Amino acid sequence: MQLIKRNIPNLFTAFNFLCGCFAVYLAFKNLFEAAFLMVFLGAFFDLFDGFFARLLRVESQFGLQFDSMADLITSGLAPGMVMYKLFLEIGLREMDLSFVLLRNEFAFSFAPHALVGFLISLGAGIRLAKFNIDSEQQFEFKGLPAPANALFIVALPLLIEHPLFSSVKPFLANYTALMIICVVSAILMNVRLPLFSFKIKSLNIREYGYQFIMLLFVFPCFYLFQWVAVPLLIVIYLILNVLRNSFN
Repeated sequence: MQLIKRNIPNLFTAFNFLCGCFAVYLAFKNLFEAAFLMVFLGAFFDLFDGFFARLLRVESQFGLQFDSMADLITSGLAPGMVMYKLFLEIGLREMDLSFVLLRNEFAFSFAPHALVGFLISLGAGIRLAKFNIDSEQQFEFKGLPAPANALFIVALPLLIEHPLFSSVKPFLANYTALMIICVVSAILMNVRLPLFSFKIKSLNIREYGYQFIMLLFVFPCFYLFQWVAVPLLIVIYLILNVLRNSFN
């Protein structure tokens, strides 16, 4: 019984890991809606593995490291792949290369300028490593969490193609805009900007004013924009934190 109890959080982490693997494959196939759904499910499982670990009092170093490995796939590699493929969608062309090594010929295709998309993966890897050794992020984040950043990135193809946002498509569907998003994304994950979380540390309701304001936006945004609400909510989350830090 104790063995089952100890591995319940790890089961959720395993689901997160597998969702990330599926998301990478689906993004490679240009199935952006399905890739978004997998990353969204991965973020859901990521939320509950830590919750159950604390609830059941079975937190462990293995669980912490396994969680980071899963997040590196779901919140690092998957959004990097989505961004790489998004660069190809806006018109970048892949190059065919080949070389001979030890009498074996290797041939492959890639778009050099689209590799900037994997800055997101690099930024997520650094972010997750820092999170593992930072005791200050128990109830408050320092920098944008990797899952939130991943959701923003993988929702971009949905946002660009959404009919209600057709006016912003020319501004987003170009190399310069996507490159800026990649760089800013990697920076936001690693800058020491205090961001509120939804973890409960006390029963004083007044300490959670910004969290309640954030929740007020959730249902109207999803009602109006469906899944495209995700990147909008993350932008709102960042704006609320800028206001919070300014007032503090």
